[in-house]
Parts: sequence; structure tokens; C-alpha cells
Amino acid sequence: MSKVLNYKDLPVIQRSFELVEKVDAFVQKLPSTSQGRTIGDQLFRSATSIGANIAEGRGRDMGKEYERYLRIARASANETDYWLRVAYTCNLIPEDNYHTMLGLVDECLRMISAMITKLRSNSIHEETLVYEYDKTDDPSVPI
Repeated sequence: MSKVLNYKDLPVIQRSFELVEKVDAFVQKLPSTSQGRTIGDQLFRSATSIGANIAEGRGRDMGKEYERYLRIARASANETDYWLRVAYTCNLIPEDNYHTMLGLVDECLRMISAMITKLRSNSIHEETLVYEYDKTDDPSVPI
């Protein structure tokens, strides 16, 4: 596995972009009601915040400061999970889309948590860390 040098090379960034693309397509189809606008705005904001915080943290110090941004990204992923559940409960999202997006959120959450754990357990700089994540190891994640 090669060394990750740029935030764009992080697998979690790639997954978060995939999530944002799916969320964007969903939000575009929401009704123009107060409910649709609120859920759409909150969902899009929280989904885009996942990758944005990882990218911003990556540009700062690699120690505690980076970990802080990873925790913020994890909180945004949890918020995205919440808004997806609200949309599903309000019958605004088809079940297959819901499960696809929820799977991406769960994958981002696991990746971010693994990054935080790795940062905490290593006193070395983050740029020397290689994040290994194989979603085939987790049977709950659709392949």
C-alpha cells in the first residue's frame, strides 16, 4: 500500500465524495415544502462537512489539531446519519437509496474512527501512517 500524502488520496475522502454525490442527487428531488427544504439543507450541509473537516484538518498540524478535525468530521457523519433517518421516517427517501447512503455513512464513520485510533496510538506524524480498511472484512457493509 502506498503512502498517503494528500487529503485527496485518503479513502475516507473518496467515500465521503461518493456520499455527497448521492445526497446531492436525493436532495435535488425533495419537494419544495418546508419539510423538504429543511431536511435537504441539513442533510447536504452535514454530508459535505464530513470531507471538508478532514481536508481542513489535514492542512493543519498532524497531532491533536488533526484529531480534533477528525472528531468534528465524525460528528458530521453522525448528523448525516440522523438526517437520513429523518428523511426515511418521513417517507421522503426510497428504501434502496436510504440503505446505500446509510452504508456510505457507516463506512465513513468506521474509517474516521480507525484514523483517530491510529493517531492516538502512534506518536509519529500522520503523513507516515497508512490507513488500511477493507470493507470486505465487515459483513454489514454492502459490497
